[in-house]
Amino acid sequence: MKKAKWLMMICLASLVFAPACKKGVESASEPVKKQAEDHYTKARRLFLACDPDQYPEAIKEYQMALNLWDEYPEALAGLAEAVSMWRGFNLTEKEFGDAYQNAQRALRLNPELAAGYRAMADLTRHRRDNERALRQIEMALRIEPDNAEDLYVKGSALLDINPEEAYKVLLEAKTQNPELGKVYFNLASACQKLGKFDQAIGYLEKYRQLVPSDVSAYCALAMNKLSKISKDTPEDQQKTLDNEAVSLLQMAIAKASPQQKIWQIPWVLMAYKTLARMDFANGKYADALARLKKAEAVYQYDVELQYFFGVLYKKTGDRKSAREHLLKAQELAPKNEDIKKELKGL
Repeated sequence: MKKAKWLMMICLASLVFAPACKKGVESASEPVKKQAEDHYTKARRLFLACDPDQYPEAIKEYQMALNLWDEYPEALAGLAEAVSMWRGFNLTEKEFGDAYQNAQRALRLNPELAAGYRAMADLTRHRRDNERALRQIEMALRIEPDNAEDLYVKGSALLDINPEEAYKVLLEAKTQNPELGKVYFNLASACQKLGKFDQAIGYLEKYRQLVPSDVSAYCALAMNKLSKISKDTPEDQQKTLDNEAVSLLQMAIAKASPQQKIWQIPWVLMAYKTLARMDFANGKYADALARLKKAEAVYQYDVELQYFFGVLYKKTGDRKSAREHLLKAQELAPKNEDIKKELKGL
């Protein structure tokens, strides 16, 4: 029941991009179109700030443009792309369907609109269909081959397929527009996948300068600091990296809004779980448990969180609590063998 309420809350977010009122191009006067264009310009400025806090405002401005002029292809494509970036990999079926239809409609109105293909590609990659996304973004690049936003989407779709090629494409996007913040974040992702942690940290520092409010930058920086640690890392250097990571994760939690905005939740959850793992590894079980309880208050329907609870309680001898949390984890992931293994004997 609680899970249903949570999903309902997320779906309510889609109301900000409900279908616009019908006012076709023929019925929109020039003064009305001018007003719509003003809203579109404001939306683009908000969107290109690459700040997750500003995406909902960009969506509202696109919608206001479409309320005035419903056959405005650039606004339709912009709305679809803003929804894609705002919701990311958490897009619901309805959100994806509505946004994708807006992108398709934009292309019916203007088949040469690169932004329409880019919006479809970005939506598709957020459904983890990267091959299809690459085909779609190539259509945009045929129209505008040097566009930084198109190159960003192509590089992002390549991250899981070919990180080295993704890095090259994202580097070209940075060359075309050095102020496009989101490029730096995904350049860091490519470097992390390639094991180039120092480069990843450099790109994330640049991203943090451009988008200082985004908690994801602090979490990603912390994970790259920890990834630098190996069995050959000197003890003093390892301690420094650990301390830097802890500080960054704490900053991520501190920067998150008290009401835990939807797009912040996965990162705050990651911060608490990572801090708990570090406490657990150092034998600080009470501290680790306190972190996990804070994570559970943010979002309880996380398999890894419930599994970690179970492992921790089992370690401290609280078999009843261990079984309770492991059963919750099993309910969320019935086929997980690690959960089944931990449940044995409980």
